[in-house]
Amino acid sequence: MASASAKKQASSNVAMLNQLALISGIINLLALLAIFVLGRPASFKPWLFWSVPSFLLHYSLESSGRPTYSQDGKNLLIRSGEDIRLKGSLFEYYFDVIYITWFLDIAMIVLGSNKVWYAYLIIPGFAVYKLSGFILPFIKKNKGGDAGAEAEQAQKGGNSATSKRQQKLQARREKGPAVKYR
Repeated sequence: MASASAKKQASSNVAMLNQLALISGIINLLALLAIFVLGRPASFKPWLFWSVPSFLLHYSLESSGRPTYSQDGKNLLIRSGEDIRLKGSLFEYYFDVIYITWFLDIAMIVLGSNKVWYAYLIIPGFAVYKLSGFILPFIKKNKGGDAGAEAEQAQKGGNSATSKRQQKLQARREKGPAVKYR
């Protein structure tokens, strides 16, 4: 028997996935009509190429978040699926990519040009920005080199500007946070 929170999460996931499928279907149908009926833009290949990531992420959301029910007619919840509304998870980025794709689909329909897909470069740019915040501290730490060693020697040598207590506190800060075990 599933708990109330699992049932609540399952119903929330189903509602979100159904809404996502409906909006995606409408926008992609309008894009296809604009391409093949109106002939704007002239080629459908850029739309297809740039929509594939959205389709794959939508499929991933469906396979991860859609709950599983028993087949014996009792409609019992077997698996509630992962929480796709969880803040700070990878699913949050999935939704961002899907929303950007929808926006660019609508811009392609309105403007009638495939040049709007250049704005899709926002996604890798944002990924580089996020990764740089993670990687740069390691690079800066290693680039200190000789200047960092000279400053450390000056501190240990009895720098008159700071007291011994301040030097100890500075050394602790540079060492990093202490690991506490229970």
